[in-house]
Amino acid sequence: MGAYISVPTWWRQLDQRYRLVLGECPDCGTHNFPPEGACRGCNEMVEYEEVTPDGTGEIVGHTVIDGAAPPEFATFEKQHGPIGVVVVELDEGVRVPGMLADCEPGDVGRGDRVEKIVRRIYEQEGVIRYGYKFTPTDD
Repeated sequence: MGAYISVPTWWRQLDQRYRLVLGECPDCGTHNFPPEGACRGCNEMVEYEEVTPDGTGEIVGHTVIDGAAPPEFATFEKQHGPIGVVVVELDEGVRVPGMLADCEPGDVGRGDRVEKIVRRIYEQEGVIRYGYKFTPTDD
């Protein structure tokens, strides 16, 4: 079945998925994603202060899925071809995963600058799932 995410869980995580919400630790100021659990800076369990990042950063990890996409992305892959998947270090210092959009997946790689955009990700249980993806910038 792949990376199943129930509709209630999806709705609960909308801020993280649409706005790419980070959490700032009130004790040490470290940004965390997702904004839950122990702080990666001080290892304390805290109530994070919500931070919406600029959404720009640098690709630090990159791969292309071509022919072996998880089930929830199989239709997308058939319609659009290979899927670029990246790990982006945001300018705020947090690393987040994401898909590439508006480019050929093999035309970008480590060290390239990208920015967050909101796009359709996939459909599951009759619900179209939207979320952030990354597209190359001219920076």
